[in-house]
Order: sequence, then C-alpha cells, then structure tokens
Amino acid sequence: MSKKPPVVQGIIVFVNALTLLVGGCALPTPPDGGPRDTNGPVVVESSVPLGSTSVQANTLTWTFDEYVVLNNPGASIRTSPPIPDEPRYSLKGKTLKMSWDGGLEPDRTYIIQFGNGIRDLHENNPMSEPFWVFATGTKIDSGQIRGVVVNPLTGKPWDNQAVVLHRIDAPDSAVFTPPVYGSRSGKDGGFTLPYLAEGSYQIFAFSDPDGNLQLGTGEKSPVAWNPHTVAPGDSLVLWLADSEAKSDSLYVVQKLPADSSGVLKLTIAPATGGPWAHQLRRDGIVVWQGSGTNSWTLEGLKPGKYQLQSFADLNENGKLDAPDWWTRTEAERPIVDPEAIEVTVGWTVERQWLPGASPAMQTDPGPQETGSASAPPRGGLDPIRR
Repeated sequence: MSKKPPVVQGIIVFVNALTLLVGGCALPTPPDGGPRDTNGPVVVESSVPLGSTSVQANTLTWTFDEYVVLNNPGASIRTSPPIPDEPRYSLKGKTLKMSWDGGLEPDRTYIIQFGNGIRDLHENNPMSEPFWVFATGTKIDSGQIRGVVVNPLTGKPWDNQAVVLHRIDAPDSAVFTPPVYGSRSGKDGGFTLPYLAEGSYQIFAFSDPDGNLQLGTGEKSPVAWNPHTVAPGDSLVLWLADSEAKSDSLYVVQKLPADSSGVLKLTIAPATGGPWAHQLRRDGIVVWQGSGTNSWTLEGLKPGKYQLQSFADLNENGKLDAPDWWTRTEAERPIVDPEAIEVTVGWTVERQWLPGASPAMQTDPGPQETGSASAPPRGGLDPIRR
C-alpha cells in the first residue's frame, strides 16, 4: 500500500498524460537504413509509482513501452540503501519483476539505480529513467550533492565515472563494497547525487567499466576522494588521476629568433603563500615553468595562443602530481587563467597573474611599452568550490 503527496501526484499525472500524448502521436518505425532509435525503454506502469511514500512491499514491477532484456541486473542495478536480501529479477512480456525476502527499513527514501541493467531488445538502449524513487516514510528525502570529476594533469573533465557515497565511519576498504548512494559523471564531468538523507558521508570517484559502483577486490585503480566529509548541499571538485598518465614535467622548447617570435612579460603573485609553481602551456604542452613570486621576460615564443596555470607544489618536486588514494597523496590542483594569451610576431605582451585571487582583486599591470600589446589580467578559482 502506498500513497503519494499532492505535489508528486500532480507531477506524475502530468508526465503520464504527456507520455500518452506522445505515444498517440508516435511516428511509424523507420525502414531499414533510417535513423537509429536512441530512445531507451519508458515505464508506462509500475506497482509503486515514482515518488510514492509509505511503501511497504517486497515486490516491485515495471511495465515498459517495448520489450526489454536484462543485462547482469545483480551487478548493474543498485539500490540505496541496499535491499535487505539480494533481489531476484524476472521478465514476462514487457514487465520486469523485482522481489526480495524481508522488509524495508522504516522511514527511508529508497533509490533504485538501473544503470545498464535494463536495455531495449533491438537497439540495446538503456532505460530512460536512471532512478526510481520511493519512501517507506511519509516524505521523500530531498538532499543532493553536486560536483565535477576532473583530471588534474590535463584539466579536462572525466565522463562516465562512478561517484559514490559511503558512511563516515566506513573503513578504507569501503571502495570494494556497495555504496550507500551512487551515480555516474556526465559528458561534462558533472554529477548529481539526489534524494539524500541528511548526514555526513565519504565521497569517492573511480573508473567503473562493469557498472557495479565498486572496485574489484584487490584492484588499485586511481580513486578520487575528498579529504573532508561531505553533506547534502555541498558542491565540490573530485580530482581523478589517469591510470596511464605520468606526473607532468617541463618540455624543453627551442626559442625562435626575434624576427619570427613574440615576447611575454609575465608577473605572478599567488594569493596565498607556499611553494607555488607556474606553467605556460601551448596545445597542452608545458613550454615554460617558474616558481614563487617574481617577474619573467619570455622571449622567442612561437606565435599563437598560450594558457597560464599555477599549482601549489606541495612536495616541491617541480611537477604537477596526480592524487593517489592508496598512499593518501592529494592532488596538486591547478588553477587556470580563464583567458588565453595571444603571442604575435614582433609584439610584447604583458600579463599579471594572481592565481587563487578573484578577478576583482586583479590590478592593471601598468603602462604598456610602445609597440606592445596587452591582454587584460585575470585571476582564477576552481569551477566549483566547497
């Protein structure tokens, strides 16, 4: 027996009506050679509708708008919190049945994450609804944690990575076990963990090719983590290393003669103290590196666009190091100047860079020399900060 709050009930009525409208106006299946169907199976009926409350059940069923197949559901379909006993799955026609022994925990919001466990019969598309949510209490938990998974060596986002929450008292080996909550990063590296209960958690991210939201026993692949506990409402960056990448270091680039190159006058003053390293990159390759607070004149630069970035060189080895969960070595997190530097033949560019400061704190580098070009100074912060 279940009941739905008025707001959730209204949303579900609207979605059902829209589904019927779209279904009634659907176009015929295209002939062979036409566009590939990229839409996943859609739920048209469920024994426990999405958003239900006061649920007491040990069986759930979903009926889809097309025939589906199961793809290792025991590993691919995850439930947060875990169902008391290992669920059993069966298919009859277009209806999926999930059942288990024992009862559900009282006053909890349950999230069923289908992952890659259910796909359509013909095109192998995963089902359209990534979550199915219901509560055994009178309300649906509404907390969420958002963030982005980033490679610290390239600054590029990681997509399709597992992002999981474990309890704050969970041991280090928790990454080898099913999480309390879990999700995956999108194409932009972003992730959202929705419908969370209030409390504090440990958070991790890692590559998860089998889709079970946990590492294989003994598997020491790179793991991103936050050194502090997280709670609903937090937004953060998780720095995940590339298992194939090495720590970044300087490439030696030959200077060009003055008649075919440009000059960059660079002043860098980090917003905080400590051992800082600064890099000038072209096409992702480090062409210059300096340290501390100082001014430099870089001559013989090849014309084109360059990017500045700085990082706190915590171990003072002159390299941008990736994080290592297994030794608890945190990432040296780069701060990137959001605006590229344009170097032109025969011109001098002046740039002042205050890594870690907000753009409002930047100051003009002063009068420019005759015959020089200058790009406006900028600062930089992490895209999402806790």
